[in-house]
Amino acid sequence: MIELSKDDRAMIRAGAGDLDTAGVQALESGVVSRLTKMIERGEISHVTKNVLRAAITAETGKGK
Repeated sequence: MIELSKDDRAMIRAGAGDLDTAGVQALESGVVSRLTKMIERGEISHVTKNVLRAAITAETGKGK
């Protein structure tokens, strides 16, 4: 599992829009899970801001 920096967490909160606290925590968990899987599959070697943004977008758009 990866550890997010304060800046990364702030980026997730900004991407969460009007979600409540539980929604933000669920989004953060989903983003961490998605990034961890990407690293394990060898798709990425480390997390960049652009990869983080893409993961946030994918998680917020999931289910739509």
